[in-house]
Amino acid sequence: MALAIVLLGLNGSAQADTEAKVNAALTSGQPALIEFGADTCNQCKRMKVVLDGIDRRYQGRARVVQVNVHREPALTKRFRIMVIPTLVYFDARGREAGRAYGFQDEVKVARKLYELGAR
Repeated sequence: MALAIVLLGLNGSAQADTEAKVNAALTSGQPALIEFGADTCNQCKRMKVVLDGIDRRYQGRARVVQVNVHREPALTKRFRIMVIPTLVYFDARGREAGRAYGFQDEVKVARKLYELGAR
């Protein structure tokens, strides 16, 4: 399966779609990264650039989903997000394997995905 970066829309169907993409990432059999952020957060904007690089680098080997906390309050609550950006890593079985808070450079993100089996 291809690596997917999900950019969220403003309507209710986008919310259901985002939750479906999160669930699909967690059941894909690949390591997954869910990033929780917001359009108004400078560190989150910088993370988007990093995640675009990860998208190219790990295509077909990991799943990445971006969640806007303002548009996705149910997902934000489900994953107990208290600060943004928060990166939640999952192993290939969909089990949480770690979290990172604040801006993370591409090397750190890639290293964690590699540790989880995205090679």
